[in-house]
Amino acid sequence: MTNRKSTTTTLGGIATAVLLTFSLAACNGGGADVAAFCKAGEDLDATMADVDPSDLASTGGAFTTLAAEMEKITAPDDVAADWKVLTGAMGDAGAAFTELNDLDPTDPAFVDKATAVGDDIQSDEVTAAMKNLETFSAENCKA
Repeated sequence: MTNRKSTTTTLGGIATAVLLTFSLAACNGGGADVAAFCKAGEDLDATMADVDPSDLASTGGAFTTLAAEMEKITAPDDVAADWKVLTGAMGDAGAAFTELNDLDPTDPAFVDKATAVGDDIQSDEVTAAMKNLETFSAENCKA
């Protein structure tokens, strides 16, 4: 059975992994837009740094803020579509966590919603986007 803590911990871990992809401090050239993208990704770390995954309202707010900050970042053409997918997934997760906060964790609707958000954020599309962004970051950004 899925519970509130395991669901939020799993999704919080996914968000942290996404952010770690971009927490690389400098870039290996590739133009100003790549450098700006690497720097902007690094700056996203603070958004999720102090989130307690057992606090659904806080987690929802953090995901929503993260998505809003991601929307302000212009990704290089090579990963623009992937960035859009990931940004949407973070926004959807924010809305879902906010909705989960209003549900009783013993209610089957809570479990259904928590399972759905976990499935969405771990979908093939989001996973592929994350892998593409990780590859791009490894090749273009450096610590």
